[in-house]
Amino acid sequence: MMNLKLRANFFGTMCISILISALLCLTVGEATAAKFIRLKSSSLGGSWYAGGAAWAKLITDNYPEYVAINVAAPGLDNESLKRLARKECELVFLTGPGAYNAYKGVPPTWKKPQKISGLFGLWPGVINVIVMADSKFKALQDLKGASIATYIPGDINGEQVLALLKHHGIGEKDAKFYRIMKADASRMFIDKRVDAIIYYFGYGHANLKEISASRKIRFLPPDPEMVKGFMKENPFYYIGEFGEEFGVPNQKQLIGPYLTGCRADAPVDMIYKVVKAWFDNLDWLKRVLPSNIPYMNVKNPRAGVPLPLHPGAEKYFKEAGIIK
Repeated sequence: MMNLKLRANFFGTMCISILISALLCLTVGEATAAKFIRLKSSSLGGSWYAGGAAWAKLITDNYPEYVAINVAAPGLDNESLKRLARKECELVFLTGPGAYNAYKGVPPTWKKPQKISGLFGLWPGVINVIVMADSKFKALQDLKGASIATYIPGDINGEQVLALLKHHGIGEKDAKFYRIMKADASRMFIDKRVDAIIYYFGYGHANLKEISASRKIRFLPPDPEMVKGFMKENPFYYIGEFGEEFGVPNQKQLIGPYLTGCRADAPVDMIYKVVKAWFDNLDWLKRVLPSNIPYMNVKNPRAGVPLPLHPGAEKYFKEAGIIK
């Protein structure tokens, strides 16, 4: 009787062990079947969000070993880079200043240089200074005493806007600043609760389309002399014409680089594939991102990238004959 009971217990234990082992194998098998790639783009409405969604689809469709997810969240460079450092995402969209400051470890945001690499330059980013068409403001320095909405405190692009204004004689005490999210600022401007808004909007931006459809607007140009000091401090900017895409007369605006990045220790094979997924499908990207892709410097993917390229990106570009 005792032997029978022992055998039953042994048999039951073995069954449970086999079941647990099978479940573990299944779980491991499912986990290794597809690896997640989290792509931090931007909040809804931005050109980065649309680009991130398109890139995620291309990666997932072309490489069954990966499932790419476009992570939409408020905040731009610093939040994305902090997520990258915490291993909460694998790919990020960045501006030139944000990428450069993180790579160099520029305080107060960064205590030490961040181990990040560049992948390729995107379409240019445009710092748009927007006012109502019938406003009294004619140039950037005229905004002294105005109410201005720009980026939230701590955002590198907000610090860039304040530096730009300072070069035009406008300090934080010379205007009323609202440091808020871009979508909120757009709504405040449409409702005529601020005189001006200064953000990266640029090509194909949904918020700018909404603004230009709701109100008659103008873009304020930087002063040709006053802006020289700012551009010397930030050599990745240039001056270009912008506006007619939105039915607004072209005006000179500051233009800077957008780019993609990753951790410096990201697997070479993974980065090779995600870059290949983008550049092998430029014709499709032109159809889904018609306001952005035509402005990409596809012949020189290093243009506007103030970071060393990741070895996986270099491998693809060399194989494709894009770089030597």
